[in-house]
Amino acid sequence: MKKAAIDVGIKRTGFAFTDPEEKIISKVKTVETADIDREINENMPLSEIIVGFPINLQNRFTPSTYMAVNKAIEIAKNYAPVPVYLMDERFTTKIASEMRKKHIIDGISASILLEERLNGSKGRRVFWSLPFLSDKISSLFSLGNFKNVCMMGEDLRGIESKAHDLNFLIFEEDPTFFVLRSRCNNCTLHFGIDWDIILQSANNIDLVICSQRYVEKAKEIFREGTAIVSEGSEYDGLYIGGRWIRIETVKDRENL
Repeated sequence: MKKAAIDVGIKRTGFAFTDPEEKIISKVKTVETADIDREINENMPLSEIIVGFPINLQNRFTPSTYMAVNKAIEIAKNYAPVPVYLMDERFTTKIASEMRKKHIIDGISASILLEERLNGSKGRRVFWSLPFLSDKISSLFSLGNFKNVCMMGEDLRGIESKAHDLNFLIFEEDPTFFVLRSRCNNCTLHFGIDWDIILQSANNIDLVICSQRYVEKAKEIFREGTAIVSEGSEYDGLYIGGRWIRIETVKDRENL
């Protein structure tokens, strides 16, 4: 099979494909963006599809970012089980532009992405829906007097779609899930972890849901008594709704 890379543009989109042995780039071309699906279909079967992720240098989403991620989600859904990955393309267009061949810039950008992939660069796997969470997990939130929730990382991702009576401040590091979670009406969403914003909001937060790598930092920032929930293991958690859940509380640091 072949690998493919796609540089999605407003009007034109670049494609690059490997040879069937996936050792070299054998074809580079530019098509109308409306013809993306036709180009994919004509080159099937594919072992994986790489889509360029055009976030800006300030790590902020632009209209082009949303367009590329939404197209990646659509491709992942329509061509499953072919894996789709997002890869940072902030510098590919600049490199392609310096080649002074404007009519094939998109194709060159796609070829640079594909070359990086062949050289071992990693991407983020694209999914088209939020992870499944059972009602037993969402029922956890009825046990406490919670109103404002801060979420960091991937643990219990998507719980905001089940707990409509809570307000969520969410810091999402995955571009696909950032777009999927942006459709939530009861949350304020940020791309990436911004500790300054978290610190400013800390006194208003009743519950923190975060990945284990952020637990210790959360204990330093949030006020005494704040509950911290993360996904653990059978050695340190409670088995609820198909997941091991770890529950901790921020202690009074002055008395430690």
